[in-house]
Amino acid sequence: MKPRYRELLDPGLALARLLARLGPPGSLPAERIKVEAAAGRLTSARVRARHSSPAYHAAAMDGIAVAAAATAGASATSPQRLLSGREAFPIDTGDPLPAGCDAVIPIENLQAVADGFEITAAAYPRQHVRLTGEDLSGGEILLASGRLLTPARMGVLLAAGVTEIEVRCRPGVGILPTGDELCQPGEDPRPGKVVESNSRMIAAMVADWGGAPQRLSPVVDREDLLEDAVRDAARRFDVVLTLAGSSAGRGDFMPAIIARCGELLFHGLALMPGKPAFAGLVDGTPVIGLPGFPVSAVVVAERLVRPVLAHLAGAALPERERLSATLLRSIPSRAGLEEIIRVLVGKIGARWVAVPLGRGAGALTTLARAQGLVRISAADEGLQAGAPVEVELLCSRREVEESVLFAGSHDLALSLLDDFIGRKAPGCSLAVLPVGSQAGLLALARSEAHLAGSHLLDSDGRDYNREAIARLLPGRPVERITLALRKQGLCLRRDDPRRPTSIGDAVRAGMRFVNRQAGSGTRVLFDHVLRREGIGPEKILGYDHEEFTHLAVAEAVRSGIADCGLVIGAAAEAEDLDFVPVADERYDLVIPQEHLSDRRIRLILEILADKDFCREVESLGGYSTRETGTIRR
Repeated sequence: MKPRYRELLDPGLALARLLARLGPPGSLPAERIKVEAAAGRLTSARVRARHSSPAYHAAAMDGIAVAAAATAGASATSPQRLLSGREAFPIDTGDPLPAGCDAVIPIENLQAVADGFEITAAAYPRQHVRLTGEDLSGGEILLASGRLLTPARMGVLLAAGVTEIEVRCRPGVGILPTGDELCQPGEDPRPGKVVESNSRMIAAMVADWGGAPQRLSPVVDREDLLEDAVRDAARRFDVVLTLAGSSAGRGDFMPAIIARCGELLFHGLALMPGKPAFAGLVDGTPVIGLPGFPVSAVVVAERLVRPVLAHLAGAALPERERLSATLLRSIPSRAGLEEIIRVLVGKIGARWVAVPLGRGAGALTTLARAQGLVRISAADEGLQAGAPVEVELLCSRREVEESVLFAGSHDLALSLLDDFIGRKAPGCSLAVLPVGSQAGLLALARSEAHLAGSHLLDSDGRDYNREAIARLLPGRPVERITLALRKQGLCLRRDDPRRPTSIGDAVRAGMRFVNRQAGSGTRVLFDHVLRREGIGPEKILGYDHEEFTHLAVAEAVRSGIADCGLVIGAAAEAEDLDFVPVADERYDLVIPQEHLSDRRIRLILEILADKDFCREVESLGGYSTRETGTIRR
């Protein structure tokens, strides 16, 4: 059997092998540009001042210019008068000193009198005077080569008369999407089609890292066309990035093409996600193959493309901020592969915590949600919950300090709550972990979240969350605060000829269900209805098909994977599905009393009382906010 990859090379060794073939750092040519346009660029040579600053002896304060020797003997008991225009010359800050003057007396130390000024203290030479070249001298080296041009450095250059400067060219990066299955953003992705978003995402990353990206037209999976495109790109750019085509599928030709056109340096990384990556040289130009899955592409770009661009530009690779945190979930991993885990980060009390997000290579939303990265060494077989981990932050420490960790039942109104939080307190956010009602309460019990969302029906069917809180949070004082009342019901496609009016009708019609995970409030409600109607789980087609959010259930129905499922009304409306009401329920926020004084929690309570927030929640469909903000003890 043909091997999937040449080898699974350690990412550090792979990068070293690639950099060793690229020549010395900073080998890109220079270009001459205006200083005003040079922010963020790197100098390519030493920069000298064209003139001194200041270019003349200048007053440092408003007042009068004098010859210091002429003021000798002046004191409070023996004031001295100076004639204006002969011994004292009015002057403003920045003005050149008149000939014969070597000091400035500030205006607040003067008394105006007829024909001049009276002083009560002698001046000394160079008093309140900026001497020629005090800041910098003509011919002085202002910046060495390879220095980053910041706004302050640009100001120094302009003050020294430097208006143009030689900088290193930005590495030109050609980004080549490949594949038969691609469609463009905004087009409806039919079955078998994938929206080509990777090239735009990678281009933004390249620009952020100091490169000059250019997205090339996608090329279908034809070996001759791909080879022509790679050869052309290698002639035009400093670096070529190919997207997809790096694995071992029927249309994955790129590694063989690179080997034929030039030299394949490696194919396969001991990295997850990111195993299918490759790199090689075509006509001396580095070609890096990024996997097609978005998360894999980003991980490989971080590990290979970012340092390659820094090397070509001769720039230092900036280190991201790191912090130590406690891992809240165990993460199994495969020995022999370094794994990059995306995490949410929060501070609960004095403890930093890290919560792993989904690990799929195609889970694009986790890239947007992630606040940090945790690396699992290739020598480890995972990390245990409670273990200390080092988190590489993807945002500022302040952002994670302002993050509110929410665990519990999924609800569409939570996105609105996060939006209102961001509006009222820029930088603050709601980090949502949709783990289900019961798991959310357990997270509170372990001090792993600031608040939870729950809609667990009590056994008598009269209240929500009271029994679950007593069972899962014994002795822990908490407040139950209503987020909203909402309708739960069956969602089904509008063209389904079976028109059930209840869960029992759907079962008798042989409809395929999609369920929620055990421990979720919706699952508790579903099981409660089944018991009430005398229907055993074994009679439900798809009872064991579980999803973790209302939208995931609705999407499974919309796509035809299932025929129906229990969701909130807003989820059915969002996916354009029919909705058969089954029950009205209450969704509560459960907040430990020790967090009620937290200003972020107080902000959430203020938002619950905001009429605009309530109006937007009800506009989602299937909600009532008449009890929103009600505290239940």
